[in-house]
Amino acid sequence: MYRIIIADDEDEVREGIKLKTNWAACGFELVGDYDNGREIYEAMETLQPDVIITDICMPFMDGLQLADLIAKQYRDVKIVFVTGFEDFEYAKQAIKLNVKDYLLKPINAQEFMNLLLNIKQELDEERKKKEDLNDLRIQLNQSFPLFRERFLDIMITTRMPRAEMERKFRYFHLSLSGPSYIVLVADIDEFILDSLEDPDTESELLRFASFNIFKEIVEDQNGGIVFRTRENKIVNLIAGDAEEILTLSQSLAEKAKYNIEKYFKIKLSCGIGRVVSDIEGLGKSYQEALSALDYRFLVGRNKIVSINDLEFGKSSDSNSYNEWEKRLLSAMKTGNSVIVSETILEWMEDLKSSMYSIEKCYGLIHKFLISLMNLVETTGFDHSVIFPTDPFSQIIGLKTLDDVQAYLINTCKAIITYLSEKRTDVTKSQMLLAEAYVLDHYGEEECSINQVCSHIYMSISYFSAQFKQHTGKTFVEYLTRLRLEKAKELLQITQLKTYDIASRVGYEDPQYFSVIFKRNTGMTPKEYRALKKGSLSV
Repeated sequence: MYRIIIADDEDEVREGIKLKTNWAACGFELVGDYDNGREIYEAMETLQPDVIITDICMPFMDGLQLADLIAKQYRDVKIVFVTGFEDFEYAKQAIKLNVKDYLLKPINAQEFMNLLLNIKQELDEERKKKEDLNDLRIQLNQSFPLFRERFLDIMITTRMPRAEMERKFRYFHLSLSGPSYIVLVADIDEFILDSLEDPDTESELLRFASFNIFKEIVEDQNGGIVFRTRENKIVNLIAGDAEEILTLSQSLAEKAKYNIEKYFKIKLSCGIGRVVSDIEGLGKSYQEALSALDYRFLVGRNKIVSINDLEFGKSSDSNSYNEWEKRLLSAMKTGNSVIVSETILEWMEDLKSSMYSIEKCYGLIHKFLISLMNLVETTGFDHSVIFPTDPFSQIIGLKTLDDVQAYLINTCKAIITYLSEKRTDVTKSQMLLAEAYVLDHYGEEECSINQVCSHIYMSISYFSAQFKQHTGKTFVEYLTRLRLEKAKELLQITQLKTYDIASRVGYEDPQYFSVIFKRNTGMTPKEYRALKKGSLSV
């Protein structure tokens, strides 16, 4: 059963369509009906319709504006226009927006049902095509894709000569146009296996299906490269202009997450590295994307996390560390002091049993201290706060490895506390900047979450979570409340017309302002002014 929404600002038209149509017989479930395009657009994420039947001429947002937004963000949704104006210019615009069909009022019931049946058949064929395509991919010869993935895995985890890289790119028909590059890594958090007959086999199929969606969106549509690692992470190599590539990577991640969750009910997290200016820097961006994924335990699952949101400055080169150091630094980033202590204990036991010379032990401990200093500095903070005196001299003064162990555990815990406090301070400062920006620009209709995030250099997904935590409200709720409070002040202390007040608080459409005002206060602006004037006279 496919999901369908209808929209028309004439109540009798909507009711007629609802009552005269046998939705189930046509293979559809009516999940919503509205009288304007703005409400449909706001409900898209929640209702996730397959088809929208909409009038062209509606208040707040007409059908053409709605179709343009839907085409950009929900490309699989089919749209049918219904209108009483037989205007060829509308039809031409509808074709440009990839609208499925175009009907004129009054609507013939049989003609409308035939249209729905045709759309259902097309949706069935598309679904069948996707299923057949997935089956075909599973049955394809594995050797060439396997070698391709192995090469890409080696390319981003080791240093490869540029000439060899270019030769392999030609052999595997790969291309990244540049001039800047970034790595996006996705990792599945969870999927529902209760209803699966063979969880092990079918979970792998779901992983493969998720990979295919990233491949279609990032590789087929945007010229990137997508492959899977041995740990089943989905790696996306993206190229583009330096000023746009970070936003592009976030947009592609959001789009892939939306489709994977919609079709397969899979939750996943994405990590994004920093932008690099040369293809040989992909390995660095990849390591940063993995580091960003480590933060899922800090910021929660099912998130898109950019390393720019969490680490300030250059990230550390984890390729230079041995296995225990990698595990330790990862635990410190996520604030897991238990694993930090366990790892240091393990290392000290290894040193005790290794029978290394005193000089070699000191050399390894000094190397570790340098790694700790680098960790603090690569996140953009001053290591002298943690190490006010020379740590190398302090180590020399310690008598036993047990003393060194206690010193290192206390130092690592101090670093965890320090970085946590600093990141909290940085985030709080950014949220205060965001509030100040909204206070300065709430009167502009175009004031939006995109503008605020651009102003404070923060990704939309991370900002949304932090802003809600900081203010207790979503960005839209916060902006709406601020605008309405300012409107109330103007209604009480001025004689300005309602449309003037609407414009001053960011609503160019006075009718929409009145609707929002009444929805939040229970009365129209005129009624509110009369009430307050009456209270003052008493």
